[in-house]
Amino acid sequence: MNMFKRFFTALTVVSTLLSTTLSCQKDTSGPEPTIEIDLPENTGMSYGQTANIPIPSSLSTRKDITLSLGFEQTDNVEISGGVKLRDQLSKAVTVDEKEQTIVINSSTLYPNGARSTTNDNKIPDSYTVTLFAKTGTGETVGKNDFNFTVSEGTIGISGADVSNEIPFAYALYSDNITTYKLETLDVPTQGTTWHLSHSPGESNSVAIENSTIQFSADAGDPHKNSEYTYDLRPVLLKDGFPVASTSFRVVFIPQVKFFFGMYYPDMDLTINLNLLHIALGNGYLSAEPMIYPENYKSSFSLQSVSLDDATFDNSAAIFSVNPQTGAITVKKDDTLKAGSYKIILKAVTTTGHEFQTDLTLVMSPL
Repeated sequence: MNMFKRFFTALTVVSTLLSTTLSCQKDTSGPEPTIEIDLPENTGMSYGQTANIPIPSSLSTRKDITLSLGFEQTDNVEISGGVKLRDQLSKAVTVDEKEQTIVINSSTLYPNGARSTTNDNKIPDSYTVTLFAKTGTGETVGKNDFNFTVSEGTIGISGADVSNEIPFAYALYSDNITTYKLETLDVPTQGTTWHLSHSPGESNSVAIENSTIQFSADAGDPHKNSEYTYDLRPVLLKDGFPVASTSFRVVFIPQVKFFFGMYYPDMDLTINLNLLHIALGNGYLSAEPMIYPENYKSSFSLQSVSLDDATFDNSAAIFSVNPQTGAITVKKDDTLKAGSYKIILKAVTTTGHEFQTDLTLVMSPL
């Protein structure tokens, strides 16, 4: 009996040791250790640009790891026609295994915060994507989220002055259409359409056609006598969402009158006094030229002087102009010859427009 007890006790001990050994061996083949994935917190780009995020070395050196992307952290906004935002994300964000980068093609997406003009849906303030690292058995051994933002692209306007915060241009009233070409610069235009925001009641006078802002001949003041300002916003739309836009201010102004003489606006009467007879060799100071409307007066410069249709050498500055008033001065000079001296004067207005006029002084001996 004692022998049986001793045998049973020994058998129990051996069983326990064997169980412990097997248990220890099983523990050593536990789950794969978690891999640290270090990615930039946020990446920014303009619509149309492509960004490349390097895959961290903790993953790029592991040949037994498969990388994939998840888009569940981004709101699945409806774009149009049954297309959802995550559908676009899966096309825009991909893993380039050869270059070991995450590629983001923003032209497949939409600027963050953009609101649709068709269904009023809003793109989230940022895009969030999850990078997964998995073993060959499908076990996830690492993951991390990264964010990126897409801002609106830039639109240029040919002929606009960009020295102020809002690009602007001055246009002279005329009987022809006035045009400004829109330049999309680096913004891709495939699948896009133009939209023009303007004040109510202006749709008949301004529109966008073939990437060009066009003002009709009757734009602005119907009488073409006073200034009229258009505050516009040309917008490039894709699937109803704005992907690029700019503000643009156009000020229509009356045709500027520039000549030597007098103008009576109430009667629209012009009196030209651009041909004068003066004594040869005497000094002379002309009247100021007429600029109308006067508030556009800015600066004047002398362009040329000719004598009887031949170029006159004015290196001695016998003829000069007051840059503030436009009045022309002739120095007293006994070397001057009798004849017709034609002076070409240029005016630059406050709007940046340039105009030329002439004054002919016929000099003869007393």
